[in-house]
Amino acid sequence: MQHRHRPRLDCAALAALCALAAPFTDAAAHDSWLEPRAGAPAGHIELALTTGELFPAAETPIAAEALVEQRCTSRSGLKVPLQAGAIAGPALQLRARVPDNTVLASCQVQTTVFEVEVAGHLVPVYLREIAAPETVHAAWAAQRRRGLPWIERYTKHARTTFGSAAGNAPVPSEGRMALDIEIEAADGPRAGGLLAFRAWRDGRPLPGLAVELRGEASRFGLWRRTDAEGRASVIVPLPGRWVLRATDLRPLPEEEATSSRSPRWESRFVTHTFVAAEALPAAAARLEPPNKPPNQPPNAASPTSSPNARSANHASASNAMSPEPPTSTARR
Repeated sequence: MQHRHRPRLDCAALAALCALAAPFTDAAAHDSWLEPRAGAPAGHIELALTTGELFPAAETPIAAEALVEQRCTSRSGLKVPLQAGAIAGPALQLRARVPDNTVLASCQVQTTVFEVEVAGHLVPVYLREIAAPETVHAAWAAQRRRGLPWIERYTKHARTTFGSAAGNAPVPSEGRMALDIEIEAADGPRAGGLLAFRAWRDGRPLPGLAVELRGEASRFGLWRRTDAEGRASVIVPLPGRWVLRATDLRPLPEEEATSSRSPRWESRFVTHTFVAAEALPAAAARLEPPNKPPNQPPNAASPTSSPNARSANHASASNAMSPEPPTSTARR
């Protein structure tokens, strides 16, 4: 559910919350992701929620006050409360007590709504970072001709999956976030294996969403666009930590704008982190070198390939954009 609350913040007291409310100062699309932490006491799980420009480099924490939903779900569908703790460095710590004989499938968090204004000359960089469709570029061009600023209302959604639970415990419909990515692999994610996933918005499959797979040890991000049923798949090239990331960006209905300073865009960011196991011997032999993007699966679309855009501190993004997300994007 999309919450309509816009927080009024004392930034001196809630620096982490204010940092989340202004993530586009350099026009890069800053993701927020959730990952388990080692060393949790017996019977508990500990996680870290952080924000950064490029997974897995953590940059800023998210304040507990920004969260409107946080919980874990077991493989049997049991909901386990997830409690926010203190901020440690660039991450907010969260902890859940796991009942006896319970195996967790995943944990998730969702933030409240924030607003942000992006300078007009930086909008193309942002749109390229999220592989926005051509309809978004056209809508923004029309707004620019009217002299309107880019003011956006957005929320963050983050999920992490544990071990082989990704393939054995589909997310129950009542447990999905307002924007969610569900891993549908028959087994847990594994290097060399095909990772099938499905995007959901407000409980319905979301077609046409550009989703990127990024990993800690790969130079390339791999893009796929979901089909009419919200599904897509990609080969996981290496073992280790990975994230599926996407942004669903839409213009708001014109009748909602009451002034030139009204938000005219709504976005939902989503991430899904997981750890891919080592490749099976046969699959390992087929993997391509890590410095080369893997081939697409046969049923994937064939978008063009291009490097990711950088922020204002780096090379400017081109205004000429492909209507499809690139096949791969080099680590910047």
